[in-house]
Amino acid sequence: MENCKVELLPVAFEDLDEIFDYILLENPTAAKNMLDNIMTAFRRLEQFPYSGVKLIDESLKYYNFRMLIIEPYVAFYRLIDNMVYVYRILHGTRDYIRILKNIKSS
Repeated sequence: MENCKVELLPVAFEDLDEIFDYILLENPTAAKNMLDNIMTAFRRLEQFPYSGVKLIDESLKYYNFRMLIIEPYVAFYRLIDNMVYVYRILHGTRDYIRILKNIKSS
């Protein structure tokens, strides 16, 4: 399989900004490191798009969401053709099932 392209949808970019800004208030170095960790994980998805775990929630199976854990965050994405679309990047403690159910299919 050739490399996939990873695209962050607008709300995922907003999530990334919020994560960075939140950590930046307390520790600028940690904010940069977290951003680097997240972006490195997305670069790995270019080569290994199936590396994320499939969501097993019945109501979301149709959309084939996968999740990639980037401790303490979780990125939710879908592989469509040769594109990885990142929908959300959420803290692992959030109710991600409820949040993802509000996403309109693309």
